[in-house]
Amino acid sequence: MIRPTIGELLSGVATSLRERVLPEIPAGTTRRQIQAAIGIIARVALVWDKTGPYLYADNEDIAVTLGRILPLLERVAAEEGNARVRAVLTRLQQTPNHSSEPVGPCPSAEVLGARNLELQEVLAEIQEALHEATAVQSVARNEVSVELYALFRRMLSRELEITKPPRRS
Repeated sequence: MIRPTIGELLSGVATSLRERVLPEIPAGTTRRQIQAAIGIIARVALVWDKTGPYLYADNEDIAVTLGRILPLLERVAAEEGNARVRAVLTRLQQTPNHSSEPVGPCPSAEVLGARNLELQEVLAEIQEALHEATAVQSVARNEVSVELYALFRRMLSRELEITKPPRRS
């Protein structure tokens, strides 16, 4: 591993700006802008080194969940004859199990981010399609909701894990 990491470098820049530069700047617009920049740099430093593993885990979880709800959505589409659900089902069936981007042994954060966006778009379409006919209730529809809510809880937990500040000793 290359040391310092990008996250460590960014953290060092934020600390240096906060401790050495900021005290030399008088109150006013410039000082507020530097304070905002320090906050942004510190935020990026906090998550930078964790982004790849976060996106990888998120993508895998979403893909597995979509695979589990595919047969449930097929049942919903068959039982309700809902054209919007059928359209989302077609989109889901056309979404590859893996990113179409060529990857080596370790995909870049850019490739992982693009895949994450693609998967989240499918999730949004599923939610919108199910929300359009909220009066219709079925076992399959409820099972899809349970799966999606569980997925969203896991996604939030992952996001909280990478964004929480490090513990101070």
